[in-house]
Amino acid sequence: MTVKEIFDLAIQTGIKNDPRGADEIKRLLEESKKDFDDLSKSEKEEFDQQKLTNPYSDSRFLCGDQRKKVKRVLVGIDIGTEEVLLARELERMGKPIDLIIAHHPEGRALADLHEVMDLQTSVLSRAGIPENIAEGIIREQLEDVSRKISPANHYKSVMAAELLGVSMINIHTPADNCVWRFVDNLLEKKNPRKISDIINVLKTIPEYKEAVMLGSGPKIFSGNEKNRCGKIVVSGMTGGTHGKGSEKIYERMGHYGIGTVIAMHVGEEDRNEAIKHYVNIVVAGHIASDSLGLNIILDSLEKKGIEIVACSGFIRNSRAK
Repeated sequence: MTVKEIFDLAIQTGIKNDPRGADEIKRLLEESKKDFDDLSKSEKEEFDQQKLTNPYSDSRFLCGDQRKKVKRVLVGIDIGTEEVLLARELERMGKPIDLIIAHHPEGRALADLHEVMDLQTSVLSRAGIPENIAEGIIREQLEDVSRKISPANHYKSVMAAELLGVSMINIHTPADNCVWRFVDNLLEKKNPRKISDIINVLKTIPEYKEAVMLGSGPKIFSGNEKNRCGKIVVSGMTGGTHGKGSEKIYERMGHYGIGTVIAMHVGEEDRNEAIKHYVNIVVAGHIASDSLGLNIILDSLEKKGIEIVACSGFIRNSRAK
């Protein structure tokens, strides 16, 4: 596979598992095309044309040769300059890396991270929260995240990769969509009654089981193990990140009958609001969840004979049987 084929596969896998559905993604891409066509010549020069085929602003081809054939990839949750240097050191040791795959956004993907957050509106709406309420709460967070990431040094690791001649992509929301779909389907199938049952179900997933051994397995942040689950919603698994005001959703969740939230990670303010409104929170684990989502995509690469080298916290587990 080439770098471009790998990236395109990741995007298509993300679309397949997207909470909004493939038809909605198609509509969004058509909308981007119309927006582009309506621009003036000078405005078109500034338009990010990856948006015409890629609905995920936080996942991008970052640098290198898209036509390059790939035999071995270095995959990490966070890729900094040190991981780029690691790729070159592995080559010196006789293990050349053809492509670095980051999970968390770098470069333009980091600068545009906030744009993908509207996906969370669909997750909350799907769970029964009125769309106007979900949209208002997510919009406030989106604007906060946009301001917070604005001054960041977005291109630090990307420039290091360019200087060392290493190709690099990042796969964020497509992978997060995969873990959202996987966990949502599993919990629907198992239909846990109590919070302890949710923890036990999550621990059957190899990435979470490994995380337990590493000290970062699933934990109860609100409620206790004997609580009844009520209506379970997998929220906070996909759609970029959280911003200021994320805790406001818990009052609405309690009001609209949501009993338990499964999330990657939550802040202290979220926890306090959830406790106040009697909403249970099970935190599955950030890095383990990221790893699960990536693994679902990477299995397709392994089936094509591509070797996967894990670094930067990534827990590799193969389901490519």
